[in-house]
Amino acid sequence: MRPEIHSYSLKLGALIGGLLKDTYQVHQKRCILLIIKQLLEKNFLENALKKRNFMKDFSPQMTPSLGILFFAKKTKSLQNGQIPVYLRITVNGERVEVATKRTIPMDKWIPKQQRYRGNSEEARLFNTFIDSMRNQVFRIYRDLCDSKSLLSALAIKNELQGINASDMTLRGLFTYYMNQKRSLQEIQFSLGTIKRYETLEAHTFEFLKASKKLNDISLSDINYRFITDFEYYLRVTKNNCNNTAIKYIQNFRSVILTAVRNEWISKDPFTNYKSRLQEVERQALSMWEVEKIYNHPFNIDRIDQVRDIFVFCCYTGLAYADVHALSRDNIITGIDGESWIETHRKKTDSRTRLPILPRAMEIINKYKRHPKCIADNKLLPVLSNQKMNAYLKEIATICNIRQNLTTHLARHTFATTITLGNGVPMETVSKMLGHSSISTTQIYSKVLDNKISDDMGALRNRFETHPSRQKDGTMG
Repeated sequence: MRPEIHSYSLKLGALIGGLLKDTYQVHQKRCILLIIKQLLEKNFLENALKKRNFMKDFSPQMTPSLGILFFAKKTKSLQNGQIPVYLRITVNGERVEVATKRTIPMDKWIPKQQRYRGNSEEARLFNTFIDSMRNQVFRIYRDLCDSKSLLSALAIKNELQGINASDMTLRGLFTYYMNQKRSLQEIQFSLGTIKRYETLEAHTFEFLKASKKLNDISLSDINYRFITDFEYYLRVTKNNCNNTAIKYIQNFRSVILTAVRNEWISKDPFTNYKSRLQEVERQALSMWEVEKIYNHPFNIDRIDQVRDIFVFCCYTGLAYADVHALSRDNIITGIDGESWIETHRKKTDSRTRLPILPRAMEIINKYKRHPKCIADNKLLPVLSNQKMNAYLKEIATICNIRQNLTTHLARHTFATTITLGNGVPMETVSKMLGHSSISTTQIYSKVLDNKISDDMGALRNRFETHPSRQKDGTMG
C-alpha cells in the first residue's frame, strides 16, 4: 500500500474507532457514517491524494450538526397544572421550536432525560411518542443530507409538519395557521382570538371569490395590490369602520408573516403598506350611573344576577373572560392583610393582583352559596358573554342609561371613574389592569368633568381669596 493511502486509512480508522467507543454524540456519528459512505461511493481517497488536503475535506463539519431537545415550557403552564412539551431542533446554531401538542404534569417531567417519569401506561405511551418524533426528525435529517437539499432547522420543521413551500397556497396557509392557533388555545390564545381569526378567514375567501372568482390563490400572488383591495372590500362591502378594517388587515399580516418566516414566500407583501388606527374616546359610566344601576331593585333573578356581575367588573376592572374563570382559589391575602384577587389575564397571560373593594366583596359574599358556584367551583355565577350583553341592554333601558352597556364597558369604568377619577396613579391602575405597557392604560386617561370642576373650583377659590393678585397672574 502506498504510504499516503496507509496514512489516510489510519485516520479513517481513528474516526471509525471513535464511533465504536462512543466518542461522538449520536448526531455526530450519523454525520461520520454518511461521510464514510460518500467516500466509498466516490473514491474519495484517490482524489484526496491529488488534492493533498484530506483532513480539511474529510471534516465532519461538511454535514451540518443536528441537535434535538424536548423540553417542558413552564411559562405556558395550564390551570390544571399540566405543561406543554415542545421540540427544539438546532442545525448549525439555527433553532426552531415545534409544539408536540402533548402536555404533562409538571412533577412528571425529567428534563435531563427528556422523559415522562415512572413506568405507568401513560408514561410508556408518552415516551414512545417522544422516541417516535425524535426518530422522525433523524429520518428527515438523513433524507435531506442524502438528497443534498438545503438543510436547515426550518427545513426539517417544514418536513416534520408536512409542509411543501412550493405548493403552499393562501388556504393552506390559513389551515396551518389556524391549526397552530387552536392547538395553543388553552395555553396562549383565548376563544375570542380564535373566533376573530376565523372571521378573518371567512372575509378573506369571500373577497377572493368576489374579486377574482377564485377559491384559492398561490402565496406568490399576494402583493401590495391584493392587500389594498382587501382593505377596500372590508370598508365598502363589509361596511367596516376604519379601525375594524385596519385590525382585520393587521391580523391578516400576522398570517402572512408566518409564511415569510417559514420562507414560503421570499418577500413580505406588507413592506410598503401603511395604515393608522383612529383614536377613539373610551366610554365609561359616571359614579352616579354605577350607583343607580347597583341600587335599582330588580324582581327578576337573571337580571339581578347580571347586574351584580356587571357592577363587580366595574369595581375590579376584570374582563368578562377573567371573571368567568375566577374560583375561590383566586382569593388571596394581600400584603396589607386584606383580601385580594390574583389571576392571569386570558388575553395576555399577564398576572393580575388587585385588592377587593368593599362593594365587590359584598357581591362575592352574596353568591358564596349559589348552587352554580358550588357545583362548578366558581366565584360568581357568570352567564355567557352573549346573554350578559343582551340582559345588560334591558338593564340600561330600565335604569334609563343612554350608553351601550357591555361587559367591557365595566372595565373602562373601573379604569376611568373608579380609579383614575379618584386619584389613583396611572402606574397602579396599569398594574391592576394587567397591562404590559403603561401606554395601553393611557387611552383611559381622559379628563373627567368632575375632575375639571374640582380643579377649577380650587382655582376659583384662590382668585376669590387673593383678588389683588389676578392682574399679574400670581397666586402664591
